[in-house]
Amino acid sequence: MTTVELRDESTVSFDRRWWPWAALVAGFVVLQVAFSRVDTFAAGLDETFSGPLDALARWSQRNRRDHWLFTYVFNPITDVVRWGLENVEALLLWLPWFVLPIAVFAFVARTRNWWQAAAAGAVMLYPGLIGLWDVTVETIALMTIAVLLCVFIGVPLGILGALRPSSEKAMRPVLDAMQTVPAPVYFVPMALFFGIGVVPATLATVVYALPPVVRLTTLGIREVPPHSIEASTMFGASRAQTLRKVQLPMAMPTILTGVAQSIMMALGIVVLATLLGAGGLGQEVMDTLTQRRTGRGIATGLAIVAIAIVLERVGRAAAATTRGDAVPRRIAIAVVGGIAALIIVGRLRSWNTFPDIWDVKAFDPIDDAIRWVRDNLRWLTRWINDTIVIRFYLPVRDTLTDTFAWPAIVFAAGWIGWRLNGWGLAAFNVLSLVTIGLIGMWALTIDTFTQVIAAVVVAVAIAVPIGVWAGRNRRVEAVLSPLLDGLQTIPSLVYIIPAVTLFTIGVVPGIIASVLYAIVPGIRITALGIKQVPPESVEASQMFGATPRQTMFGVRIPLAATTIMAGINQVIMMVLAMVIISGLVGGGGLGFETISAVKNSEVGLGFEVGLAIVLMAIMLDRGTQAVGRKLQPPSPTHT
Repeated sequence: MTTVELRDESTVSFDRRWWPWAALVAGFVVLQVAFSRVDTFAAGLDETFSGPLDALARWSQRNRRDHWLFTYVFNPITDVVRWGLENVEALLLWLPWFVLPIAVFAFVARTRNWWQAAAAGAVMLYPGLIGLWDVTVETIALMTIAVLLCVFIGVPLGILGALRPSSEKAMRPVLDAMQTVPAPVYFVPMALFFGIGVVPATLATVVYALPPVVRLTTLGIREVPPHSIEASTMFGASRAQTLRKVQLPMAMPTILTGVAQSIMMALGIVVLATLLGAGGLGQEVMDTLTQRRTGRGIATGLAIVAIAIVLERVGRAAAATTRGDAVPRRIAIAVVGGIAALIIVGRLRSWNTFPDIWDVKAFDPIDDAIRWVRDNLRWLTRWINDTIVIRFYLPVRDTLTDTFAWPAIVFAAGWIGWRLNGWGLAAFNVLSLVTIGLIGMWALTIDTFTQVIAAVVVAVAIAVPIGVWAGRNRRVEAVLSPLLDGLQTIPSLVYIIPAVTLFTIGVVPGIIASVLYAIVPGIRITALGIKQVPPESVEASQMFGATPRQTMFGVRIPLAATTIMAGINQVIMMVLAMVIISGLVGGGGLGFETISAVKNSEVGLGFEVGLAIVLMAIMLDRGTQAVGRKLQPPSPTHT
């Protein structure tokens, strides 16, 4: 009797464990057979979105000169932004060339951090030393106006979100979408209403870089201690006075952190903004891509890195100043007076132009090295190209588009969402894929998804082992740190220049550039997870006689699995950010369509491509986050 009961329980356990997989196989096979003759997804909503949006674009082109919306709204905005850009650039070019590095040194030195001040001032000299001073000034002018607009718009919105939770709740999905949509998707409506040039590029930069200011302003004001607000109220201060004299000053370091994040995000699209005619350093990088000059691309990319370093140090100094960590006022006044004297002397001597010392040709030996690799290791580059394209990319893409019926793929995506996070994620996956298909983006999304998976697999295969090694060895981490800093700071487009030279135009350069761009967070977060494993867990494993290998795979990696999964999530997001870059070099898929939409001002196509990328990004993001939660070890219980 007992034996029979045990057998029944094991059978029930077996059924409960395996019936979801049986349902997946059965559902997939049934849908595959039922829809095997359906060639592709019927794009029933293609004209629903693109038709009205394209009609709006045609209306905009016809009425740009005489309609009140342009003459009283868009054109005045254009005039104001253009006036700001021209005057900031003119001022910076009017100043003697040495004033800007000295001013940077003096401002950072206010915090008494002399080494950082000297480094920031020296770095500011780099663009001039390689002959890129004028275009660097042009980029700094764009950055200045964009960041000022972010502050003028973002801080009031952040204050509103902090004081009114309902407003913050309403803004949250909008900010999420602004941070998820690829930056070039903003270019299409900007070109529609503001034309082509530096003004729409600046406004697109503002839209892309705005969310951090809003979010961190809200966070900073909410983190002000309640007793400080109560004390202000007790002394008779009004709500506005409390905000102006208590909450904003105490939240200023957090707000400036948001400004610093916006600066970094703005620099991230400096190169892509050239699609709207931004010019500056971005145009120089784009020209090196066209010419396939890796050395000059690196030289220009380092100039963008120099700006990033300077602005980051200035932002830190401003935050430190708000905390009172500054030199006495009399010294500051003396420094300002000294800079004013230098300006007068420099103008009298006509020292406003940076002297010619070197130019980007100094980096041409890098081009020679890349060409040598291309010519002498062609057997290796051809093998890598064929392995990625013939053995992975084409078979996977063709299988998903030609062999498997779309209803079967939608069913499988819903099943994966259900297994990972319940019916909510399942419904979202199904609705997202159906929407992508109905707007005519099915085949392009599959193409992009295949490239993303290829890049993620390679990046994870590199990042996780290196991250584990760095997490276990401080010397390795110390050696890797400057290399990872460089990879993370150099503009993403620079990675693709040597890849195009070595592998020609196609999907492979985009995949390789995506791997280089995405491995940084994978390595760093994996190393962090390994370092955070509790020492007592490792010691307990060693006490039971486990070898180092057993401890690594039985203790360290399982306990760090949640953090490692977070790193993989960031790798996926970084690869998705490179989709547009891949489109510039013949990567196809959604990236190429985005570039086409921007160049041809196709608003409908731009909207559909952006929607497809956002939905795919959210599906992958939520899926990997759900995997991370499942890998999280159970919390210890105390009795």
